Amino acid sequence: MLHCFHPAFNAGRFSLILVALLLWPVSAWAQLHELEGTHGHTPEVDAANTALSGYLRCEGDAACIDTRTQLPLRVLPRPFSNLYTSTRADAGAILQANIPAFHPLYVFAREGVDLSDPANPRGWYQVGNTRTQASGWMQALDVLEWHQALLVSYTHPGGVLEGRHPVLMFRDKATLEGLVDSFDMRSDAEVFYQHIQAGEIPESLISMEPQRFVDITRQFYILPILDWEELRIDGDDVRLLQIAAAVPRERGADTLQDGDYLQQVTVARDAQQGIDLDALTVDIVFVIDTTRSMQPFIDITRDAVLRVAQRFSEEIGERVRFGLVTFRDSLEVIPQLGYDTRNWTPNFVDSKALAALLTDEVKATQVGSLDYAEEVFAGVNLALRSNWREGALRFMILIGDASSHPKGHPQNITGKDETDLRLEADDAQVHLTAIHLLEPRAAEDHPIAEAQFRHLARIRGSRNEAAYESVDFNDPKAFDRLIDGVANGLIARLASTLGASVDTGQVATPPSVERIWEAALIEYLGKGASPPKDVVAWVLDRDLINPVDRSLDVRVLVTREQLSSLSQALNQVVQALMRAEVTQSQFFEALQSVAGQTMKRPEDIGQARQLADTGLLPAFIQTLPYRSDILSLSDEMFASMTAEQRSQLEWSILAKLEQYRAINEQVDAWFRLNDADADRDRVYPLHLDYLP
Repeated sequence: MLHCFHPAFNAGRFSLILVALLLWPVSAWAQLHELEGTHGHTPEVDAANTALSGYLRCEGDAACIDTRTQLPLRVLPRPFSNLYTSTRADAGAILQANIPAFHPLYVFAREGVDLSDPANPRGWYQVGNTRTQASGWMQALDVLEWHQALLVSYTHPGGVLEGRHPVLMFRDKATLEGLVDSFDMRSDAEVFYQHIQAGEIPESLISMEPQRFVDITRQFYILPILDWEELRIDGDDVRLLQIAAAVPRERGADTLQDGDYLQQVTVARDAQQGIDLDALTVDIVFVIDTTRSMQPFIDITRDAVLRVAQRFSEEIGERVRFGLVTFRDSLEVIPQLGYDTRNWTPNFVDSKALAALLTDEVKATQVGSLDYAEEVFAGVNLALRSNWREGALRFMILIGDASSHPKGHPQNITGKDETDLRLEADDAQVHLTAIHLLEPRAAEDHPIAEAQFRHLARIRGSRNEAAYESVDFNDPKAFDRLIDGVANGLIARLASTLGASVDTGQVATPPSVERIWEAALIEYLGKGASPPKDVVAWVLDRDLINPVDRSLDVRVLVTREQLSSLSQALNQVVQALMRAEVTQSQFFEALQSVAGQTMKRPEDIGQARQLADTGLLPAFIQTLPYRSDILSLSDEMFASMTAEQRSQLEWSILAKLEQYRAINEQVDAWFRLNDADADRDRVYPLHLDYLP
């Protein structure tokens, strides 16, 4: 695929490059392939660190800029470090003692910095909380340079019984390494968890991830990597990582020796401690195919919603609100369809209002499509942008009998596929159940639709389990029982969680409903937990007992300005691709025509061999740890593409632009690293998968 990441990175082999980006200057990155399989410091890396000052631009009162990435240089203070009025490390010069650990600070000057001996760095950094004003000086031995805003985050831990175990944080690498290399790592790891539950903390452990889920998109924290080592477990690459831990605006080391912290991290994953369930609400959005032949299922869904509403008390009913999105096919291909997607509920409604919509407004079209596939992805995409209530558990019920047009297909109006939408659903904490109506006359479409529906309905925190249900198209009674069981099951779980009596009669709830409810509730209850902070520890990026489960994900922090710059550049690339296609010109000729007026050196486009050489895309993109075929796009590559490949590339970029737009509009999703940060310096923890 022209738009995908390098398979080596997708397989998780990020540790070497990640640490290089966090702690190495850019001049060492070109030699990464020569260092593959190594870890720690090398003479080449040390020399590159020493030479960093040659790449810094420090002007006036502004923070220093690394000219190779155009990013401000920042440092992470070590615990128990001091801020000084000058470059004198004595008590009389202390401006602030014990400043917050690992909270990023901007660099305004470097004086006598020598990092050739990592164990004993020398020199001073002038630092500040904002990029416009320096506060004082810090010793090189008290800080870590942070060249790229890369970090790791905890993955969704899954359910109580089958989910992964919390990340254990060890004081030294040797203990963790010995555990991973032991004959029975799983049993030995169990012993550590047993000791923690008993309050008998092994000396080798410093801290632990809470049992409850701390979602970085809701409760922001920072886990930069300081060192690493790559190993193999059962033939799979895994990493030992030395990480720091920080939480903006909070301080104080969270260790297992601290009784209060130990108590809160050992609270069960599904415990309600610290959470007020009086505010618990549920939003359910139905996403329904309204193409020809779907009318009976629309009516059955309406009747099921009314029955469900009658089973529960008024108090429970008031906590549940519904949304409705319908989809058909591309209007550009079949204008007679009336619409491709429609959101019938700009604001969520109660069950009676939803039933009225399904009775009076929502009708299946009588117009046929050109092919069997419909615009499922467009329907899900629109539903994800519903006006969800703050704090509500979010569910989506997808009902359809056909697959969606894949990315790059002329009738795919979003340019997205199930992978793109699944990432967005995870970040939005939306849990999807897919009901697949199996039309016998379209048997060849069944495996295509099932694969798409299963991926969309993957249960967050599970290995490969999906909230996917199928039913015979010619058995409306079976569909009636199924939709009744899904809707009834979600509201019954709400009532049970609130301690209300529930009498659902003979309605059978699919097991997958229990699983998606559990995954959603774990996210909600996780708000009562706090991530560890102000510690340095060694961790494994997999579950110590079930190493197949990944415990840490990689993200990059971006500002709105960086996201906007990336969006503008990619928009120009798309325009150039389209212009080159229409005019039969070379790609770079079209790109110069589109983007030349916005660049300081438009001649760079004409002289470039590939897109990365044009200076069009933000510099920091070229330094991130993944391979982008967009950056390597050349006239020769463009000329060799088929029409389908060019279309896929265009749609892939357009899908990213839509993702960036949605992220930018999420007011509460942007965080300050420091209280003094201006609005423009707020950051968002972007999945690397969102990059082009």
